[in-house]
Amino acid sequence: MDNATIEVRGAREHNLKNVSITLPRNQLIVFTGVSGSGKSSMAFDTLYAEGQRRYLESLSSYARQFIGQLPKPNVDYIGGLSPAISISQKSTSSNPRSTVGTITEIYDFLRVLYARVATGFCPKCDIPIASQTCDQIVVRLQDLRDADEYLILAPVVRGQKGEYRELFESLQRQGYARARIDGQVVRISDAPQLQRQQKHHIEVVVARFNPRETARGKIAEAVTESLKLGENTLIVVPWEEADADSASSNAVNGSDAADDDQDEAPAAPKTRRGRARAAKQAGELVMSSEYACPQCGMSSMPPTPQLLSFNSPSGMCGVCEGLGRQFTFSPDLIVPDPTRSLRRGAIELLGGWNDLGRWQRHQLMSVGESIESEFGMQAGESLTMPWSELPAEVKQEWLYGTGERHITFTWRGGAKPMKYGGSFEGLVPQLLEQYRNAKSPTARKRFEKYMERRHCDACGGSRLNPQARQLRLRSTAAPRSAV
Repeated sequence: MDNATIEVRGAREHNLKNVSITLPRNQLIVFTGVSGSGKSSMAFDTLYAEGQRRYLESLSSYARQFIGQLPKPNVDYIGGLSPAISISQKSTSSNPRSTVGTITEIYDFLRVLYARVATGFCPKCDIPIASQTCDQIVVRLQDLRDADEYLILAPVVRGQKGEYRELFESLQRQGYARARIDGQVVRISDAPQLQRQQKHHIEVVVARFNPRETARGKIAEAVTESLKLGENTLIVVPWEEADADSASSNAVNGSDAADDDQDEAPAAPKTRRGRARAAKQAGELVMSSEYACPQCGMSSMPPTPQLLSFNSPSGMCGVCEGLGRQFTFSPDLIVPDPTRSLRRGAIELLGGWNDLGRWQRHQLMSVGESIESEFGMQAGESLTMPWSELPAEVKQEWLYGTGERHITFTWRGGAKPMKYGGSFEGLVPQLLEQYRNAKSPTARKRFEKYMERRHCDACGGSRLNPQARQLRLRSTAAPRSAV
């Protein structure tokens, strides 16, 4: 017997008549035949039954009493068989979030394994993530320049169910005045009644600081306190993003608490998708004394089984929301005639050059100049060359954006050109935004003729966010959950 094969000799289960076969291991095998030919008898009642029986025999007698055992199949010999799982066609679900891994519950064990044993790698630098010291965190906070003031939050509840009345009382006794509850900064004394059966996120507002004006020592004290309260993790968010009208705190720069008569902050999103979007839009920075990239300094939450779950906002891909597929524009459909150039209407939804507004033409000309400079093309060539002749990387930038590369947009409508800087998100994201904003069914159908369901471009069909995809176990990435 070869270790690469499964040998079956003399199978007589049900209507099998002394059948002997050799099957290759680690291959996809399909049994075909007319009804009653013995397909299920071989697959389920012989191979699966024997694999399950042998596995159960390896367990203790105490464990076996809780598990239903299958009878020994009527067969002379089976060799090379591993423990087996079986999924009946009748038991499968039409839920798009169900996979072989979730139905058999194997994925639950894989999530625990990768969360506890795997090594995290930085999505940007592709190097192992290491811990940050308190001094390193303080230096990073002093370098922040996106806002005038920031809040330092200590996460105390992360996606857990409960009402947390005792927690709020304890925080008040410790002198904390405010907390961010499910995305909304409120006074702890006025904390809303939380639904017991819903998952909540609670972060204590420890301090407010100005990177340019607050003394280093005071920032260090706030960081130390936050790391202690948040179990080695803290969150930094611009004060404006945290709803500055309602979010005063124990400010380390000595500012007073906010007035009690302020307007109430807008309600936080209640749905899972809403919370995921709010967290993404808030521009918050997660820092940890245990889990951060030593090169670029990007911090992440320490890995948990929830991070490996595509059904959880913590782990799902932010683009396809954990489905692995998205309804988006197909490059082949939006360019029905690749012999045309962009100026001649290669992208049918945009139309020809004269169909565009003046401002859009100026934008595309500026993007074209940037692309031509980046890839050594002649002036105007990216707009006038037939689409089929453009290099693949040029098509990629036109469709999906230029990334973080700075582009100078020039408005040539007046006597003196007006310039401003920015980036280009790509024509496909722009069309997707128009599709989402379309009000009438007729307008949406106009877009849908150029769209199809495809693997998510962001996660490649894995359904997971960048941090989860960068967890590796002996160089093997986190398991693809879309299978």
